[in-house]
Amino acid sequence: MWRWRGGGVIGLLAVAVSWGLFWGGWAALLPGIQEELHLSDRELGLSLFAVPAAAVPAMLLTGPLAHRLGRHTLPLVTGVFGLGVLVVGLAGSRAAFTAALLLVGAASGGIEVGLNATLAAWEARDGLRLFNKVHAATPLAMVVAAPAAGLARHLGASPTAVLTVIAVLVGVSAVLAVDPRGWQEQAPAAEGRAGRAVPGSRRPAAALLVLGMVGAVALLMENSVEQWGAIHLVQQLDAGPLLASCGPAAYMTGLSAGRMLTQWRGVRVPDRVLVSVGGAVGGAGLAVGAAAWSVPWALAGYLVAGAGLAPVVPTLLAVVGRGVPAERRSRAISTVTTVSYAGFLASPPLVGLLAGAVGLPTALGVVAAGGLLVAAGGPLVGLMPARPAEREAV
Repeated sequence: MWRWRGGGVIGLLAVAVSWGLFWGGWAALLPGIQEELHLSDRELGLSLFAVPAAAVPAMLLTGPLAHRLGRHTLPLVTGVFGLGVLVVGLAGSRAAFTAALLLVGAASGGIEVGLNATLAAWEARDGLRLFNKVHAATPLAMVVAAPAAGLARHLGASPTAVLTVIAVLVGVSAVLAVDPRGWQEQAPAAEGRAGRAVPGSRRPAAALLVLGMVGAVALLMENSVEQWGAIHLVQQLDAGPLLASCGPAAYMTGLSAGRMLTQWRGVRVPDRVLVSVGGAVGGAGLAVGAAAWSVPWALAGYLVAGAGLAPVVPTLLAVVGRGVPAERRSRAISTVTTVSYAGFLASPPLVGLLAGAVGLPTALGVVAAGGLLVAAGGPLVGLMPARPAEREAV
């Protein structure tokens, strides 16, 4: 009798890719959606606030949900995300659009935690290194999705048509993410061969908050380029719209490449070094981008910033996944993911306020200094137990 065996690592990559396809193409679809629904800028902005408003509580709830549902969590939240994407495309009023965005935001937050919890469980179960590999797929998908969605709109495709295609791809990824094997690792992380507790496996919640704060600074830096990089190129270096869009794209390319490199060679480097060097290089790259006197130098700075910061958050999550017992892992991952996400949310208004006070280049320079905080946070990975022997994911 035929039996579905799931998509393995391919299923996790599929979720990361389909998630990135939506968020990468979202900005290109918004003008058409705004026009179709006759929304003012104020109305659109208020509706878009539904995404983070739903994502944060969903992230907090997904940890306990993953603890109960285990391997079923990721397919479930991914399926809900696909439904939300489809409903956004079909929304015919502002109220329906806002409600759909609440669903998208909640499911997206669920994917943030569900995917990370699944990666941590698989690493513990199979002894594989997966975080950087899977996290590299999302920014790469976003780089491809942004111009693809723009091209589709240019050729006459409606936002509904584009979102329907994305929703189908998300649904396929939810099916591929089905894992029949379960999450029980061969040797529980909290025990040694003789059943003794691993030193540090009972670290207090404060340790998770500290590591989450390091991740928050890294994501604050990341979102500053995504949201303000193109604006900086236009305002300070007179770049046109097409060239300006290359700023965030360069950062995303560096982010994906850096994670692929870390997946390939990162096992040879201590976790604290990956975080510290990543923060220092990321901060230096962002500083070059902020101070650049030409577009090529700015793009080079953004590329280096992405490559430098690439391993920081995946490494922190992997450290947490290895450092807590299986029964606490999903909640721990939820805590670190949610605290880190706070930096992502704080970045746009923070940079905007700084830019209004001291100018955008200086504001980005201040954000670049966050790399020093990330670098200083490298030794804090010692709050979790040292990682066991690992092998490369295939």
